[in-house]
Parts: sequence; structure tokens; C-alpha cells
Amino acid sequence: MNQFGWIFTVLVFSANLAYGGTVAQLKSDAPAWKDISIGEYHFSISGTYRLRFEFQNEYDIKKYGTGTHEIFLPSRLRLNFDFRFKNLKAFFQFQDARIFGSSFDDSDFKERNPYHDNMDIRQAYVDYDAGDNLEIMLGRQEIEFADRRIFGPGNWGNTGRYVWDAARLRYHNSLIDSHFLAGRYIIPDPDRWPNKHASGPTAYANYTMIKNLPFDFDLFYVLKRDDHGNTPGEKGEGNLTSHSLGFRIDGTLGRLDYGITFARQFGRWGSDTLRSYGLATRLGYTLDCLWSPHVMVQFINGSGDDNPKDGIKGTFDGVFGGADTVLYGWMNMFFWSNTREYRLDLIVSPAENISFRGEFHYFTLDEKKDAWYFPGNAQRRDLSGTSGRELGHEVDLTFHYTPVKWFNVMGGYCFFVPGEFIGKTGPDPLTQWMFLQTEISF
Repeated sequence: MNQFGWIFTVLVFSANLAYGGTVAQLKSDAPAWKDISIGEYHFSISGTYRLRFEFQNEYDIKKYGTGTHEIFLPSRLRLNFDFRFKNLKAFFQFQDARIFGSSFDDSDFKERNPYHDNMDIRQAYVDYDAGDNLEIMLGRQEIEFADRRIFGPGNWGNTGRYVWDAARLRYHNSLIDSHFLAGRYIIPDPDRWPNKHASGPTAYANYTMIKNLPFDFDLFYVLKRDDHGNTPGEKGEGNLTSHSLGFRIDGTLGRLDYGITFARQFGRWGSDTLRSYGLATRLGYTLDCLWSPHVMVQFINGSGDDNPKDGIKGTFDGVFGGADTVLYGWMNMFFWSNTREYRLDLIVSPAENISFRGEFHYFTLDEKKDAWYFPGNAQRRDLSGTSGRELGHEVDLTFHYTPVKWFNVMGGYCFFVPGEFIGKTGPDPLTQWMFLQTEISF
């Protein structure tokens, strides 16, 4: 099927599901395979199927300024099996992720494959309610907190960014909801079943949400540790001992909303001393008028390294956060490392089941001698620092439509206009991205 056939297929598929007669049939009660009870045993099967068309012009998941375009169709099926008996729960999730039309194949990805992993075990854990406000989760599991900047699964990606082989202990009462965890993330690999976890680093963390305040207040600590001795520093390889300590505040005051996430990093990164930070701030207001416009201004800053030869690593590494959709621009060309992002968002909702979102982003480097980072890799660097800071401007226009609760459609058009730094360090084309996604829940 050629590229126009893919577009037509997705559009027809979306329209048929959203407006066709099948919708009326599936608006009925939950299917027979959900909430099955036999005495004290409970069993459910559920899942999602997602299909997305993407067009990337002058960039791809690995590189900016490709001189060509990508047209591809990622698909993802997730099947969930939920078993419950008294205070014990077992959860299994299988995922099948495939891609059609991409110029990449499996050999292009040395570690995690972001596009392709045939049916595999994504989650498999037991959850035991031990009483006295204690809960224990053991096994392969998704870990996500709050704004997804510290722990985020990165679910926009076809295989997902982070799933963990982990042990998690939760303690909660009327004052706090605290999670202690230790684990390693999974590597999506289409040539291995089941997927294995990485050999390092190991994460040890606590994420605690404080209750009964006029705003959300979270405290967190994350230790990344790797004793293999191969973590690269400026002056040589060594072990990794990275401490990330910080907080998150999120709240509302009438029609005003606000938020801040801050993390300070310290420790050792290979042969280097680690000193870095990450900051994300938001201030928004909802207007009392037609379509309830919500306006937000945001400033996001991940520190960079001002001297690449002094044995001090100043580049913030993003902890284990997501890197998709609204976090750092929909085009996925930027991350929370050596970045300053100034942005303006406008969201309007003509009806409860549809919203439109416009975003303007202005990106610069935090430090001129450090690199411009995609999620997972450095794009360009000028060690002399003479190419300036300006990365450029990104405009994102997206919509989200949910005609019925089990079906939603998303789409968007985005473009990026490069700035001074990019123009002085190599090719600097305007880049574009379009997508249309349908997702069915069952």
C-alpha cells in the first residue's frame, strides 16, 4: 500500500468508527469478559488498539536535517488480564508493537527499539494489600507519577520508553501517599522473548505525595547506581552514582492554575563530579467565556555543561521522565537537557468531547558549549561556544476528539523554524510533522 493509501485507510477507519452504526451497538454496557466474579475470585480482560499515521519532513527519530521525509504507520495492541482474590491482585499486560513503511529496521537500534517489538510481556506483577496501609508490588510494572517528568512511561512511543522490573512498597494514610521502589528498566527487543531488563543502572527511589494541603505537594529522591565502571565522563570512565532530589507543587486558585517541578542532581558520573538541575514552571488561567479558553505560560530549564573539560558534569539528564506529547514539544526534537524552553499554550473546548490545542515554543541552549539534545542522543555541539544559544521556534496545533468513551481520535500539524545555533552548525531546514491517531479501548 502506498503512502496515500495509508492516509485514506486511517481516515476512513476513523470516520467509520466515530460516526457509523457500530457506535450505537458498542455504547451498551461492559462486555461479558469484564468483571467476571466466581465467589471471591474476580477476573477481567481489557485492552487497547492504537493506529497512527505519521509524516516527518527533514528529520526522524534519530537525526535533524535528513534531506528527506518519513511516512510510516505504527500500530500497537495491548491486552490486559486482571485477576483478584481478596487482598491479592495479579496483572498481566501483553503488547504487540509494529511499524509499516519506515525506513528504519531493527538493526538500526542497538539498545531499545522505539517502534517494533512483536507480542511480548509488557507488565506482569502481583500486588498484595498487606493491611495497615501497606501495599507491595513485585514484578514487571509501569511506574508513573504526576506530571511524568521524573518517572514517566513515555507511552506516546510505540513500544513505550520505560517499564520496570521492580519491587515497590506503598504506604498511605490520611496525610501521605509514599512509594519506595527499586528496579531496572526494560529494553524492548524484537529478537528476544521475553524482554530483559538493562544491566544498569539500578534505580532506588522514594516518591511521596503530601495530602490535605491547598495544593498538591510531592517530594522525591532518586538514586541511579551503576558499578560496571563504564559510565563515560569528561576525564574517563567510572561508576555512576547520581542523586536527584526535588519537589513538585501543583494547584489552583479560582480560575488560576500553577505548577513547578524542581530537581537537583549531584554525585559522580564516571570520572566527573555531577552538578545539575531541572526546572519546569507553569502559570495558567481559564477564561469565563465561550469554549472556556485556557491560556498557559511555561518556562522549562534543564541545566547544561559550561565547560566540557573541567571534570564537572553540568548536563541535567532528565531522571527517568517521559519525553513525549506536551512535555517538550510534540515533534520530540528536544529534551530536559541543556535546554531553556519559553512557551505559550492555548486550549479551547467547543464541547466536552473535543478540544483544540495550540502551542508556541521558543527553544535555546542553556550553555553554549554543551549540545542540543534529542531524547536519547546529542544532535550538535559547538565546543567553542561561538554559535550562540538560539535553537529555534516550534508551533504545534493538535486536536483530541472522543465521540464515545471507548474511542478517541487525535491529530495535529507541527513545524519547527531553526535559529542561529542550528544555522551555524550545519544544515538548517524547516521541519514538519503531521499525525492522525485512532485508539479503541475494549
